[in-house]
Amino acid sequence: MSKDRGSGQTTVVLALDGSPAAATAVQPALSLAQQLGAPLRILHVGPQRFEERELRQHLSLDTSELDQVEITLEIGEPAECILRATDDPDVQVVVMTTHGRVVEPGRRLGSVATKVIAHATEPVLLIRPEAPSARTPFKKLLLPLDGAPKTAYALTSATDLACSLGASVDVLYVAGHATRKGEPRGIEVPRYIDQAHHEWPSWAQEVVEQLCACAKVAPEVPVRVFLSQGPIGPEIARFALEHQYEAIILVRRSHLEPGRARVLRAVLDLTSCPILLVGAPSD
Repeated sequence: MSKDRGSGQTTVVLALDGSPAAATAVQPALSLAQQLGAPLRILHVGPQRFEERELRQHLSLDTSELDQVEITLEIGEPAECILRATDDPDVQVVVMTTHGRVVEPGRRLGSVATKVIAHATEPVLLIRPEAPSARTPFKKLLLPLDGAPKTAYALTSATDLACSLGASVDVLYVAGHATRKGEPRGIEVPRYIDQAHHEWPSWAQEVVEQLCACAKVAPEVPVRVFLSQGPIGPEIARFALEHQYEAIILVRRSHLEPGRARVLRAVLDLTSCPILLVGAPSD
């Protein structure tokens, strides 16, 4: 269940730990806050307390283009501090890197990021430290969809964010995925996957209608539908790279226990594209 907004003002939280890897999330967070016209709350959690002036110098932080920047310095367990910060009803999205310490390609999801995304109730924008960190506007988002209504319902916060960003959404339906046991099958793929044009217009319209009905997509958000086939994680990564999206929207459906969240882990391993995780665990 989503929390009630406080003042109604969107706030972006940037989580840092003082490491070079975590600092690569600064530029995407600045870009996101500027695009939303939102305050940026920088939360630094580490074993020792920085002075605010030292932190600004350490990050070479230029916030001149933002109207409001708040810096909070805390000592404590990082994941707990980050999750506590999201209790603020005005926080709409948390920005953090997939891991801290050094910028090193190929590193898996770190322990802090795992704890945060396993329990966060707000969207989390995950940044790969080795990815380019230019302040690129988030204007083109990829939304893989499995056809299940439960997935579409979890996307409301992401579609709200897309509307606020003035972004377009491309829906990617990957044929060949398995439906969870006991879950409604939702929308089926066209009968002729290799000749989708036979049923394409009506099928694509059905996908858009389900997404709009379940996720409450605003009429001003441009939505396009694409169909592909193959292993879902690798196919999402391939499609995102080919079409150069600014972020991939994924729905989290577990607490990231061992053996769960295979699609998320595959996409993280195969692409450096930022990932916007939404949705609370269903079990």
